[in-house]
Amino acid sequence: MGRPKAGERSAPQKMQAAFWKLLEAKPYAQISISDITRVSGLNRSAFYYHYTSIPELADDAIAALYKESNVASFIIHLIREPDDAEAITDYGKRINDPTYRDCIHKITLIAGPHGSAGLVRQLKDFVIDVWLSSLGITADSLTPVQRITAEFAASGILGMLGTARIYLDSSGFNTEWLSQSPVPRAVSQLVHSLREQ
Repeated sequence: MGRPKAGERSAPQKMQAAFWKLLEAKPYAQISISDITRVSGLNRSAFYYHYTSIPELADDAIAALYKESNVASFIIHLIREPDDAEAITDYGKRINDPTYRDCIHKITLIAGPHGSAGLVRQLKDFVIDVWLSSLGITADSLTPVQRITAEFAASGILGMLGTARIYLDSSGFNTEWLSQSPVPRAVSQLVHSLREQ
């Protein structure tokens, strides 16, 4: 298999981009290897050279998303100090940044109707791990009540993102609603309560 030319995306990057494009168009369970090769412009041999299955490609595409600092930044920004109105307003402005918006869009694809229970579980675990890490707490030290609280907060955020997708994608989306919404404050308070329990 030849190497990509300078400035050209690698085969895995092309297949990951195809995965996101397809997840936008159809449910995860309906994405096939034929779909990936057709959209990426690669052949089946290229697919099987890098992956054994669609779930393996999905894991790789999601891992690449997690490596982007914007995703962790987005997740940490959700739990800034609960009463910091300036941080919430700043958060709303950041959503208009194209790179940031692309990351959020991919998260909404996982959390939305085209995702799967397994993809959502993986994303939830990632969100909780980022939050715990930012608070200096280990998952092993959580009590049952803290685990339930973290799960509830992560489920709420993913539910909100899955539903908000239609609003985030519209040209008339107004970021000011975030500074007026009780959701960021409520989630922040829940997550910060993990330190106090």
